[in-house]
Amino acid sequence: MKKVIKHLVPIFLGCLFLPLPLLGDFHFESAMLAAIVGCFWGGIASSKIILKKERRLIFKILTAVYLFGFPIFLFSLFRGCFTLHGLGFWVLVPAPSVLLGVTIGRLFRKLIVPLPTTLTFLTLLFISVGVLLVEVLTLPQVYFFNHVWGAWPGPIYDETVTIGWNLILFRVITIAWIVFLWFLPDWKKSGRVKLTLALAVLILFPSYLFLPESGVITPRSELKQQLKKYQSEHFDIYYADTYFSDTEIEYWALKHEFYFEEINNQLEIDWPEDRKIESYIYSNAWQKKALVGAKFTSYVPIWLNQDQLHIAKEHLDDVLMHEMVHVISKQFGNKLFNGSWSIGLIEGLAEGIAKDASPESTLDQIMAADPPYPTAEQMEAALSFKGFYSSAGAISYTTAGSFVSYLLDEYPVSDFKEAYATNDFEAAYSIPFDQLVSEWQNSLPEVVLDSLDQQNSAFIFSQRSIFQKACPHAVSPLMEQWDQIRLHETNRQLGRALPIVEGLYTSYSYNSVIKLKWLQYQLRFGNYEKVIEAVQPNDSIPQFRLIKSDAHALLGDWESAYSEMNQTISILPNPLPRNFKYSYELRSDSLNWEAFINNRYKDIIPQELTTQLNSSNKYLSISKAIDIIQSERIPAFASAISTSDLNSDWFDIYIQLIDQLIFLESYEIAQNWIEAVSELNLRPRYIERLEEQQEWLEFVMKVES
Repeated sequence: MKKVIKHLVPIFLGCLFLPLPLLGDFHFESAMLAAIVGCFWGGIASSKIILKKERRLIFKILTAVYLFGFPIFLFSLFRGCFTLHGLGFWVLVPAPSVLLGVTIGRLFRKLIVPLPTTLTFLTLLFISVGVLLVEVLTLPQVYFFNHVWGAWPGPIYDETVTIGWNLILFRVITIAWIVFLWFLPDWKKSGRVKLTLALAVLILFPSYLFLPESGVITPRSELKQQLKKYQSEHFDIYYADTYFSDTEIEYWALKHEFYFEEINNQLEIDWPEDRKIESYIYSNAWQKKALVGAKFTSYVPIWLNQDQLHIAKEHLDDVLMHEMVHVISKQFGNKLFNGSWSIGLIEGLAEGIAKDASPESTLDQIMAADPPYPTAEQMEAALSFKGFYSSAGAISYTTAGSFVSYLLDEYPVSDFKEAYATNDFEAAYSIPFDQLVSEWQNSLPEVVLDSLDQQNSAFIFSQRSIFQKACPHAVSPLMEQWDQIRLHETNRQLGRALPIVEGLYTSYSYNSVIKLKWLQYQLRFGNYEKVIEAVQPNDSIPQFRLIKSDAHALLGDWESAYSEMNQTISILPNPLPRNFKYSYELRSDSLNWEAFINNRYKDIIPQELTTQLNSSNKYLSISKAIDIIQSERIPAFASAISTSDLNSDWFDIYIQLIDQLIFLESYEIAQNWIEAVSELNLRPRYIERLEEQQEWLEFVMKVES
């Protein structure tokens, strides 16, 4: 009966963890917990037991550990959350940790040292916490391996967590330590023991020499070896040179300096002359994941002495200013880790200055569209670590950003800087926190809203945090393949993506998203007849029908092309959805249609923008010229368009154009475009973005003069 109870206790404990976010999932978090408990249990028990009972102890602890994981495994399996990677973490993490704990306890017991249990506990505490602190305070990475708790794969926002070779190699090192420490007390007994110790050392010694190469750690020196260096006044930029042209890196270096000046001015900071920021720009999110552990999450290790930015190339447009706020705000952060005690203030400050939650709606509009607003108590909780991460990132960032933006606009910056460092609003502002929240709330109903703001707000506030997801780490084979397609598209290697797209379509031809991707790839690679065959005359999805009409146009069969397009347009609702608003205009005649399909499927743009091309095709030609870095055409293209008939529907392309004209030093043309666009009836967020371009123009002119 006692044995049954002993087995039921860990199962019962495992059941208690089922409702807990992340820990109730059969993945790395629950495996880490089991490893920590098993390791310390094994170490403490082993330091006390009678000689030669270690094997029985190991079996007992491993049985308890995996019985604890059994209900978590079943729960994940029945919910459809089970993954082989989760199983891999449970194999690689708890078992070696338990063996290590028992081995260290056994070592101190056999060496007959004073207080073996205390020494065992302190040793395991140092390995689990002390080593981590050393790595956190010296390395730029955000992934970590540990002999006690196994592995931390990176930011929690990167929900895809998989087993890598580096974890397997690290666990080989753990096992080598177990073997070495197990046989160390008996090293004089026999030649076989000495040989075993020698083999363990032969594994450990080269393993520690090549930790960076094996992906167990990533020191700054390793990053600098893999990336090329570009220097500007305040930055040492390390970038993946094969993925950047000289023009691109010059552009981004200038953008770094522009945002640096803007943020310092807004936060009233006098930057030290001898302090340079290191900016690491990776070829893509996948390279960043491999090197530093963060995939789609850009980050700044504010706790390090050396100022750093870590961003993938495809995210620069979206997050560079946001991340730079984190670097610069170190100047007034607390003394422990250069930040705020409130994670909400850290991210709220960056969001409040960068204002990048949406390209179409301001922070205040997003908040105002989703009443009721947070109470003072709810806002205080939202700024805390637990409250901030309990909501989806977009919700937490937007809420904190709107609040901080209000504080920066309405009160002296010095007040906010004091509150940022101390998290004491009443001392900093001489006003109760609930009054500050009330003032912010009262300002929100005055914000003008429209249906697009409502849509953007609904989208942001409908997102779920990783803690709220039933299967936080479950990644289907389909999504893994889709991830590979994204990688190849990011690298502009469509030829490598094509067979994956073909394979997905073979297996999931009924999936409209996959079919749409397959149709687009067929046109890209000249398989026009396949598209015509795949889209049936009665197909209800308009995108498919338009692609079919493009296939006819690419074959030169204009009669069929127009017939298909007109049938498609006739079945669309009135008024037209936003994504179909210009479908007919782009295909209004054979010349414009040919320009459109060359642009869309062949990356070919006209040598000049003739009067025969309509405005829509001209704007798309400009956007494509920027995208494929044909900078020499941009000023001529800009001059060829009349600014008298602009339309705010194309605002994003206007901003792209103005931005590039400024970088190319076509200042007069850029200023004319800014003035022309400013005459439109612009959304408040568009006005903010256009004002930033005016500041960008003034900055570049000052730098170049």
